[in-house]
Amino acid sequence: MSGAAGEALAPLVRAIEEEFVKAPPTIAVIGLSGVGKSSTINVMFGTDKRVSATTRGTSRFNSKTLELASNRVDGSAIRAALRVIDAPGLGEDITLDQNYLARYRHHLPKADIALWVVAARNRALALDQRYLEQLADRMPRLVIGINQVDLADPVDWNEAINMPSSTQADHISGIVEDRREKLARYARNEAPAVVAYSARRYYNLQALFLACIKSAPPERRWMFELLKSFSTFDWLERAKGLSEAQKRELAKRYIASDAKIELEKLARVMKS
Repeated sequence: MSGAAGEALAPLVRAIEEEFVKAPPTIAVIGLSGVGKSSTINVMFGTDKRVSATTRGTSRFNSKTLELASNRVDGSAIRAALRVIDAPGLGEDITLDQNYLARYRHHLPKADIALWVVAARNRALALDQRYLEQLADRMPRLVIGINQVDLADPVDWNEAINMPSSTQADHISGIVEDRREKLARYARNEAPAVVAYSARRYYNLQALFLACIKSAPPERRWMFELLKSFSTFDWLERAKGLSEAQKRELAKRYIASDAKIELEKLARVMKS
């Protein structure tokens, strides 16, 4: 955006940036070690491209505010931020877990969203159930993410379209229903969204992102929307067997989710 139009909208850009400074959107990401919590946050919000961590907890429990650059607004770069609450070693040591769980109980009420991540191939859910039960009364709206579905049996991912094979898709559907039955009952909110995805493959990230947006407080959703860092093309670039023409055709079905946000419309959402 340039010239008089850019100057006229500059106060709005500053107002948006001040909102991020004053009260950054906050996501608590929870799950056992090795399920891909960090990779999930990185691909959804671009936190691997962070400028700095302005706060950090002690030990291995992190409550960090990350400064990010948002390019979601049409014609304007926005200096944004995301606060991430995370215990990367959960489930590795029962002694440490008690400390992590105590810290989660302290921090969870400050979060807009809680994203509980499990691995698709891990059928042992007793620890997740126990931790969910212990944290349920402190939990904000919950989303359950099932990561690494590309590794689900029979491990015959369709490389050509970067999607599960039909047999694998049937198995993934069964995994979703199983995890819904075994984990959702411990959630404070009655029906948390359960989304199967692959962070590594950029598969079904839009569904996971939308579930997180819908779980956030309505007045805070626009802030998360500005932090989206992935696109339809991240998924299609990994579809190794498709021609460029086929990728463009597929993109037409999904590209609306990548559309830029008009600054004037965003201003109306902020005021509502």
